[in-house]
Amino acid sequence: MTWPFPAEQFDGIASIATLHHLAMDEMLAKMKGALRANGTLVILDLYEPEGVFDALTSVPAMAVSSVLRLLKTGRLRRPQVREAWAEHGRHDAYLTLAQIRQVCASILPGATVRKHLLWRYSIVWKKTTQRASGRK
Repeated sequence: MTWPFPAEQFDGIASIATLHHLAMDEMLAKMKGALRANGTLVILDLYEPEGVFDALTSVPAMAVSSVLRLLKTGRLRRPQVREAWAEHGRHDAYLTLAQIRQVCASILPGATVRKHLLWRYSIVWKKTTQRASGRK
């Protein structure tokens, strides 16, 4: 958050599972400013489930998550890992999809926000420029 992003220096910026550790609105503004005209911002991160539909879709997601954990580690539960993740996430902020869309609407107008399996979402936004005629 303290790194001074250079203005209009990047053709593409990608962020994977990082924004929930940071102030999202401030970080999006920094990344937006660092993109060149026609540059693309791609984000994949985690959201907070909200409402009945998210609760219902969380049931199969929990099953998939458990199977993946079992295949990867051979165990369903690992207390040491759980404690490490709890400490790791003490200051994280998981926004709902509605909150994410609201932040994007104000900072990245026209961004595409999509919901994915396992409590993930993506944002894809292309920086456009205004021409003298007023068209993008």
